[in-house]
Amino acid sequence: LSEMSSWCLQDLDTKVNRKKIETLVTVHVHQRDIAQELYQLVRSKKVHDANDFDWLKQARFYWRPSSVDDVSNDGATVVSITDVDFNYQYEYLGAKERLVIT
Repeated sequence: LSEMSSWCLQDLDTKVNRKKIETLVTVHVHQRDIAQELYQLVRSKKVHDANDFDWLKQARFYWRPSSVDDVSNDGATVVSITDVDFNYQYEYLGAKERLVIT
């Protein structure tokens, strides 16, 4: 994260390169913050198991070899949020500016 952040202060040649790096930094900062929050919740014993809402509200990705999707019959990546599961559909959003991650 420190290395990527330092790239933001350099000349990256093109606007697209700058957006890519800024997006990577934003995503990694978000992931770091979520991991720290979950760690603190577990450490303070506010999250006891995988059924606690603070864990369930996170987007979780699971590989399910017995599932199928539109790309492969060999399994599927399933995204779980609270009590909803859906197959990952290989979305690509490109290099876009991100003000927040929800």
